[in-house]
Amino acid sequence: MADLRELLDLVDVAIARSEGVLDEEQRRDIAVVARRARRRSGFLGEVLVVALAGGTGSGKSSLLNALVSADVVDVGAIRPTTRHAVAVTPENASVDLRTVIDDLSVGEVLTSSSLHATVLVDLPDFDSIEAAHRIVVEEVLPTVDAVVWVVDPEKYADPVIHAEFLEPLARYADQFIFALNHSDRLSGPVRTVTDHLVSLLRADGYPDPEVVATVGSAPVDIDDLEVAIARRFDAKVTALTKLAVDLRSIANDAWQSCRSHIDSPDREANAHAALAAATFVSLGVEAYGFQRSIRRGERG
Repeated sequence: MADLRELLDLVDVAIARSEGVLDEEQRRDIAVVARRARRRSGFLGEVLVVALAGGTGSGKSSLLNALVSADVVDVGAIRPTTRHAVAVTPENASVDLRTVIDDLSVGEVLTSSSLHATVLVDLPDFDSIEAAHRIVVEEVLPTVDAVVWVVDPEKYADPVIHAEFLEPLARYADQFIFALNHSDRLSGPVRTVTDHLVSLLRADGYPDPEVVATVGSAPVDIDDLEVAIARRFDAKVTALTKLAVDLRSIANDAWQSCRSHIDSPDREANAHAALAAATFVSLGVEAYGFQRSIRRGERG
């Protein structure tokens, strides 16, 4: 079974074989994913990168402040508050995190003495009326290892959230925790709402979603969230799983694109496209086997 280095070497082979089959933009996008994976592989087990994502007023900035036990990011009444992605890094990191931070493309980097082997990223509100905020979210999400998706009791069932964001990301189900924030505002049992959210997420393609209730306003209560992050997100396993899913995704997309060229009247072009398609199939199969080995505890 291929290891991560061998998988990334296979990506290089697939890129080379796809010349003249895939358009240059898709080949560049594949190369970017591979380059990012190689850079990230240098820090496996050293640091975990977790983004807090959510809509306007969900309270993700308050939760981030609570996670680091300090007011490091602004929390204001004017929405949207977060206009660019903000990374909070350990004040005394055991490794040089500049490569990790560069790949995040965040607008601001802060430090916290409460963090040790974790980088937290506060994302702009994805449902902001400012289109640039959504672009930032879509650019940063692929670069992190895991996501705490913060929802509030009023918007958690919004079909737009599920159709436009959560369903397309369901292949990364192992990388997600869902925080039902402001749970203290509910007039009925919290469990009823969390159970409903679980059912919606399963319909989105998340087979075993982890949903925790939090209180993002004073007095803040994130005890269950901290426990969930520690239990679900092992630094090395989480990063490896994310990279494996990335490679499976590019392999599947590229295979589909190569297939569309196989019916060319040019026999040589057909053979070229078929070889490229077969290489991406091999990449997808190997990446799937790699991901399964992670789940079985054979890597990490």
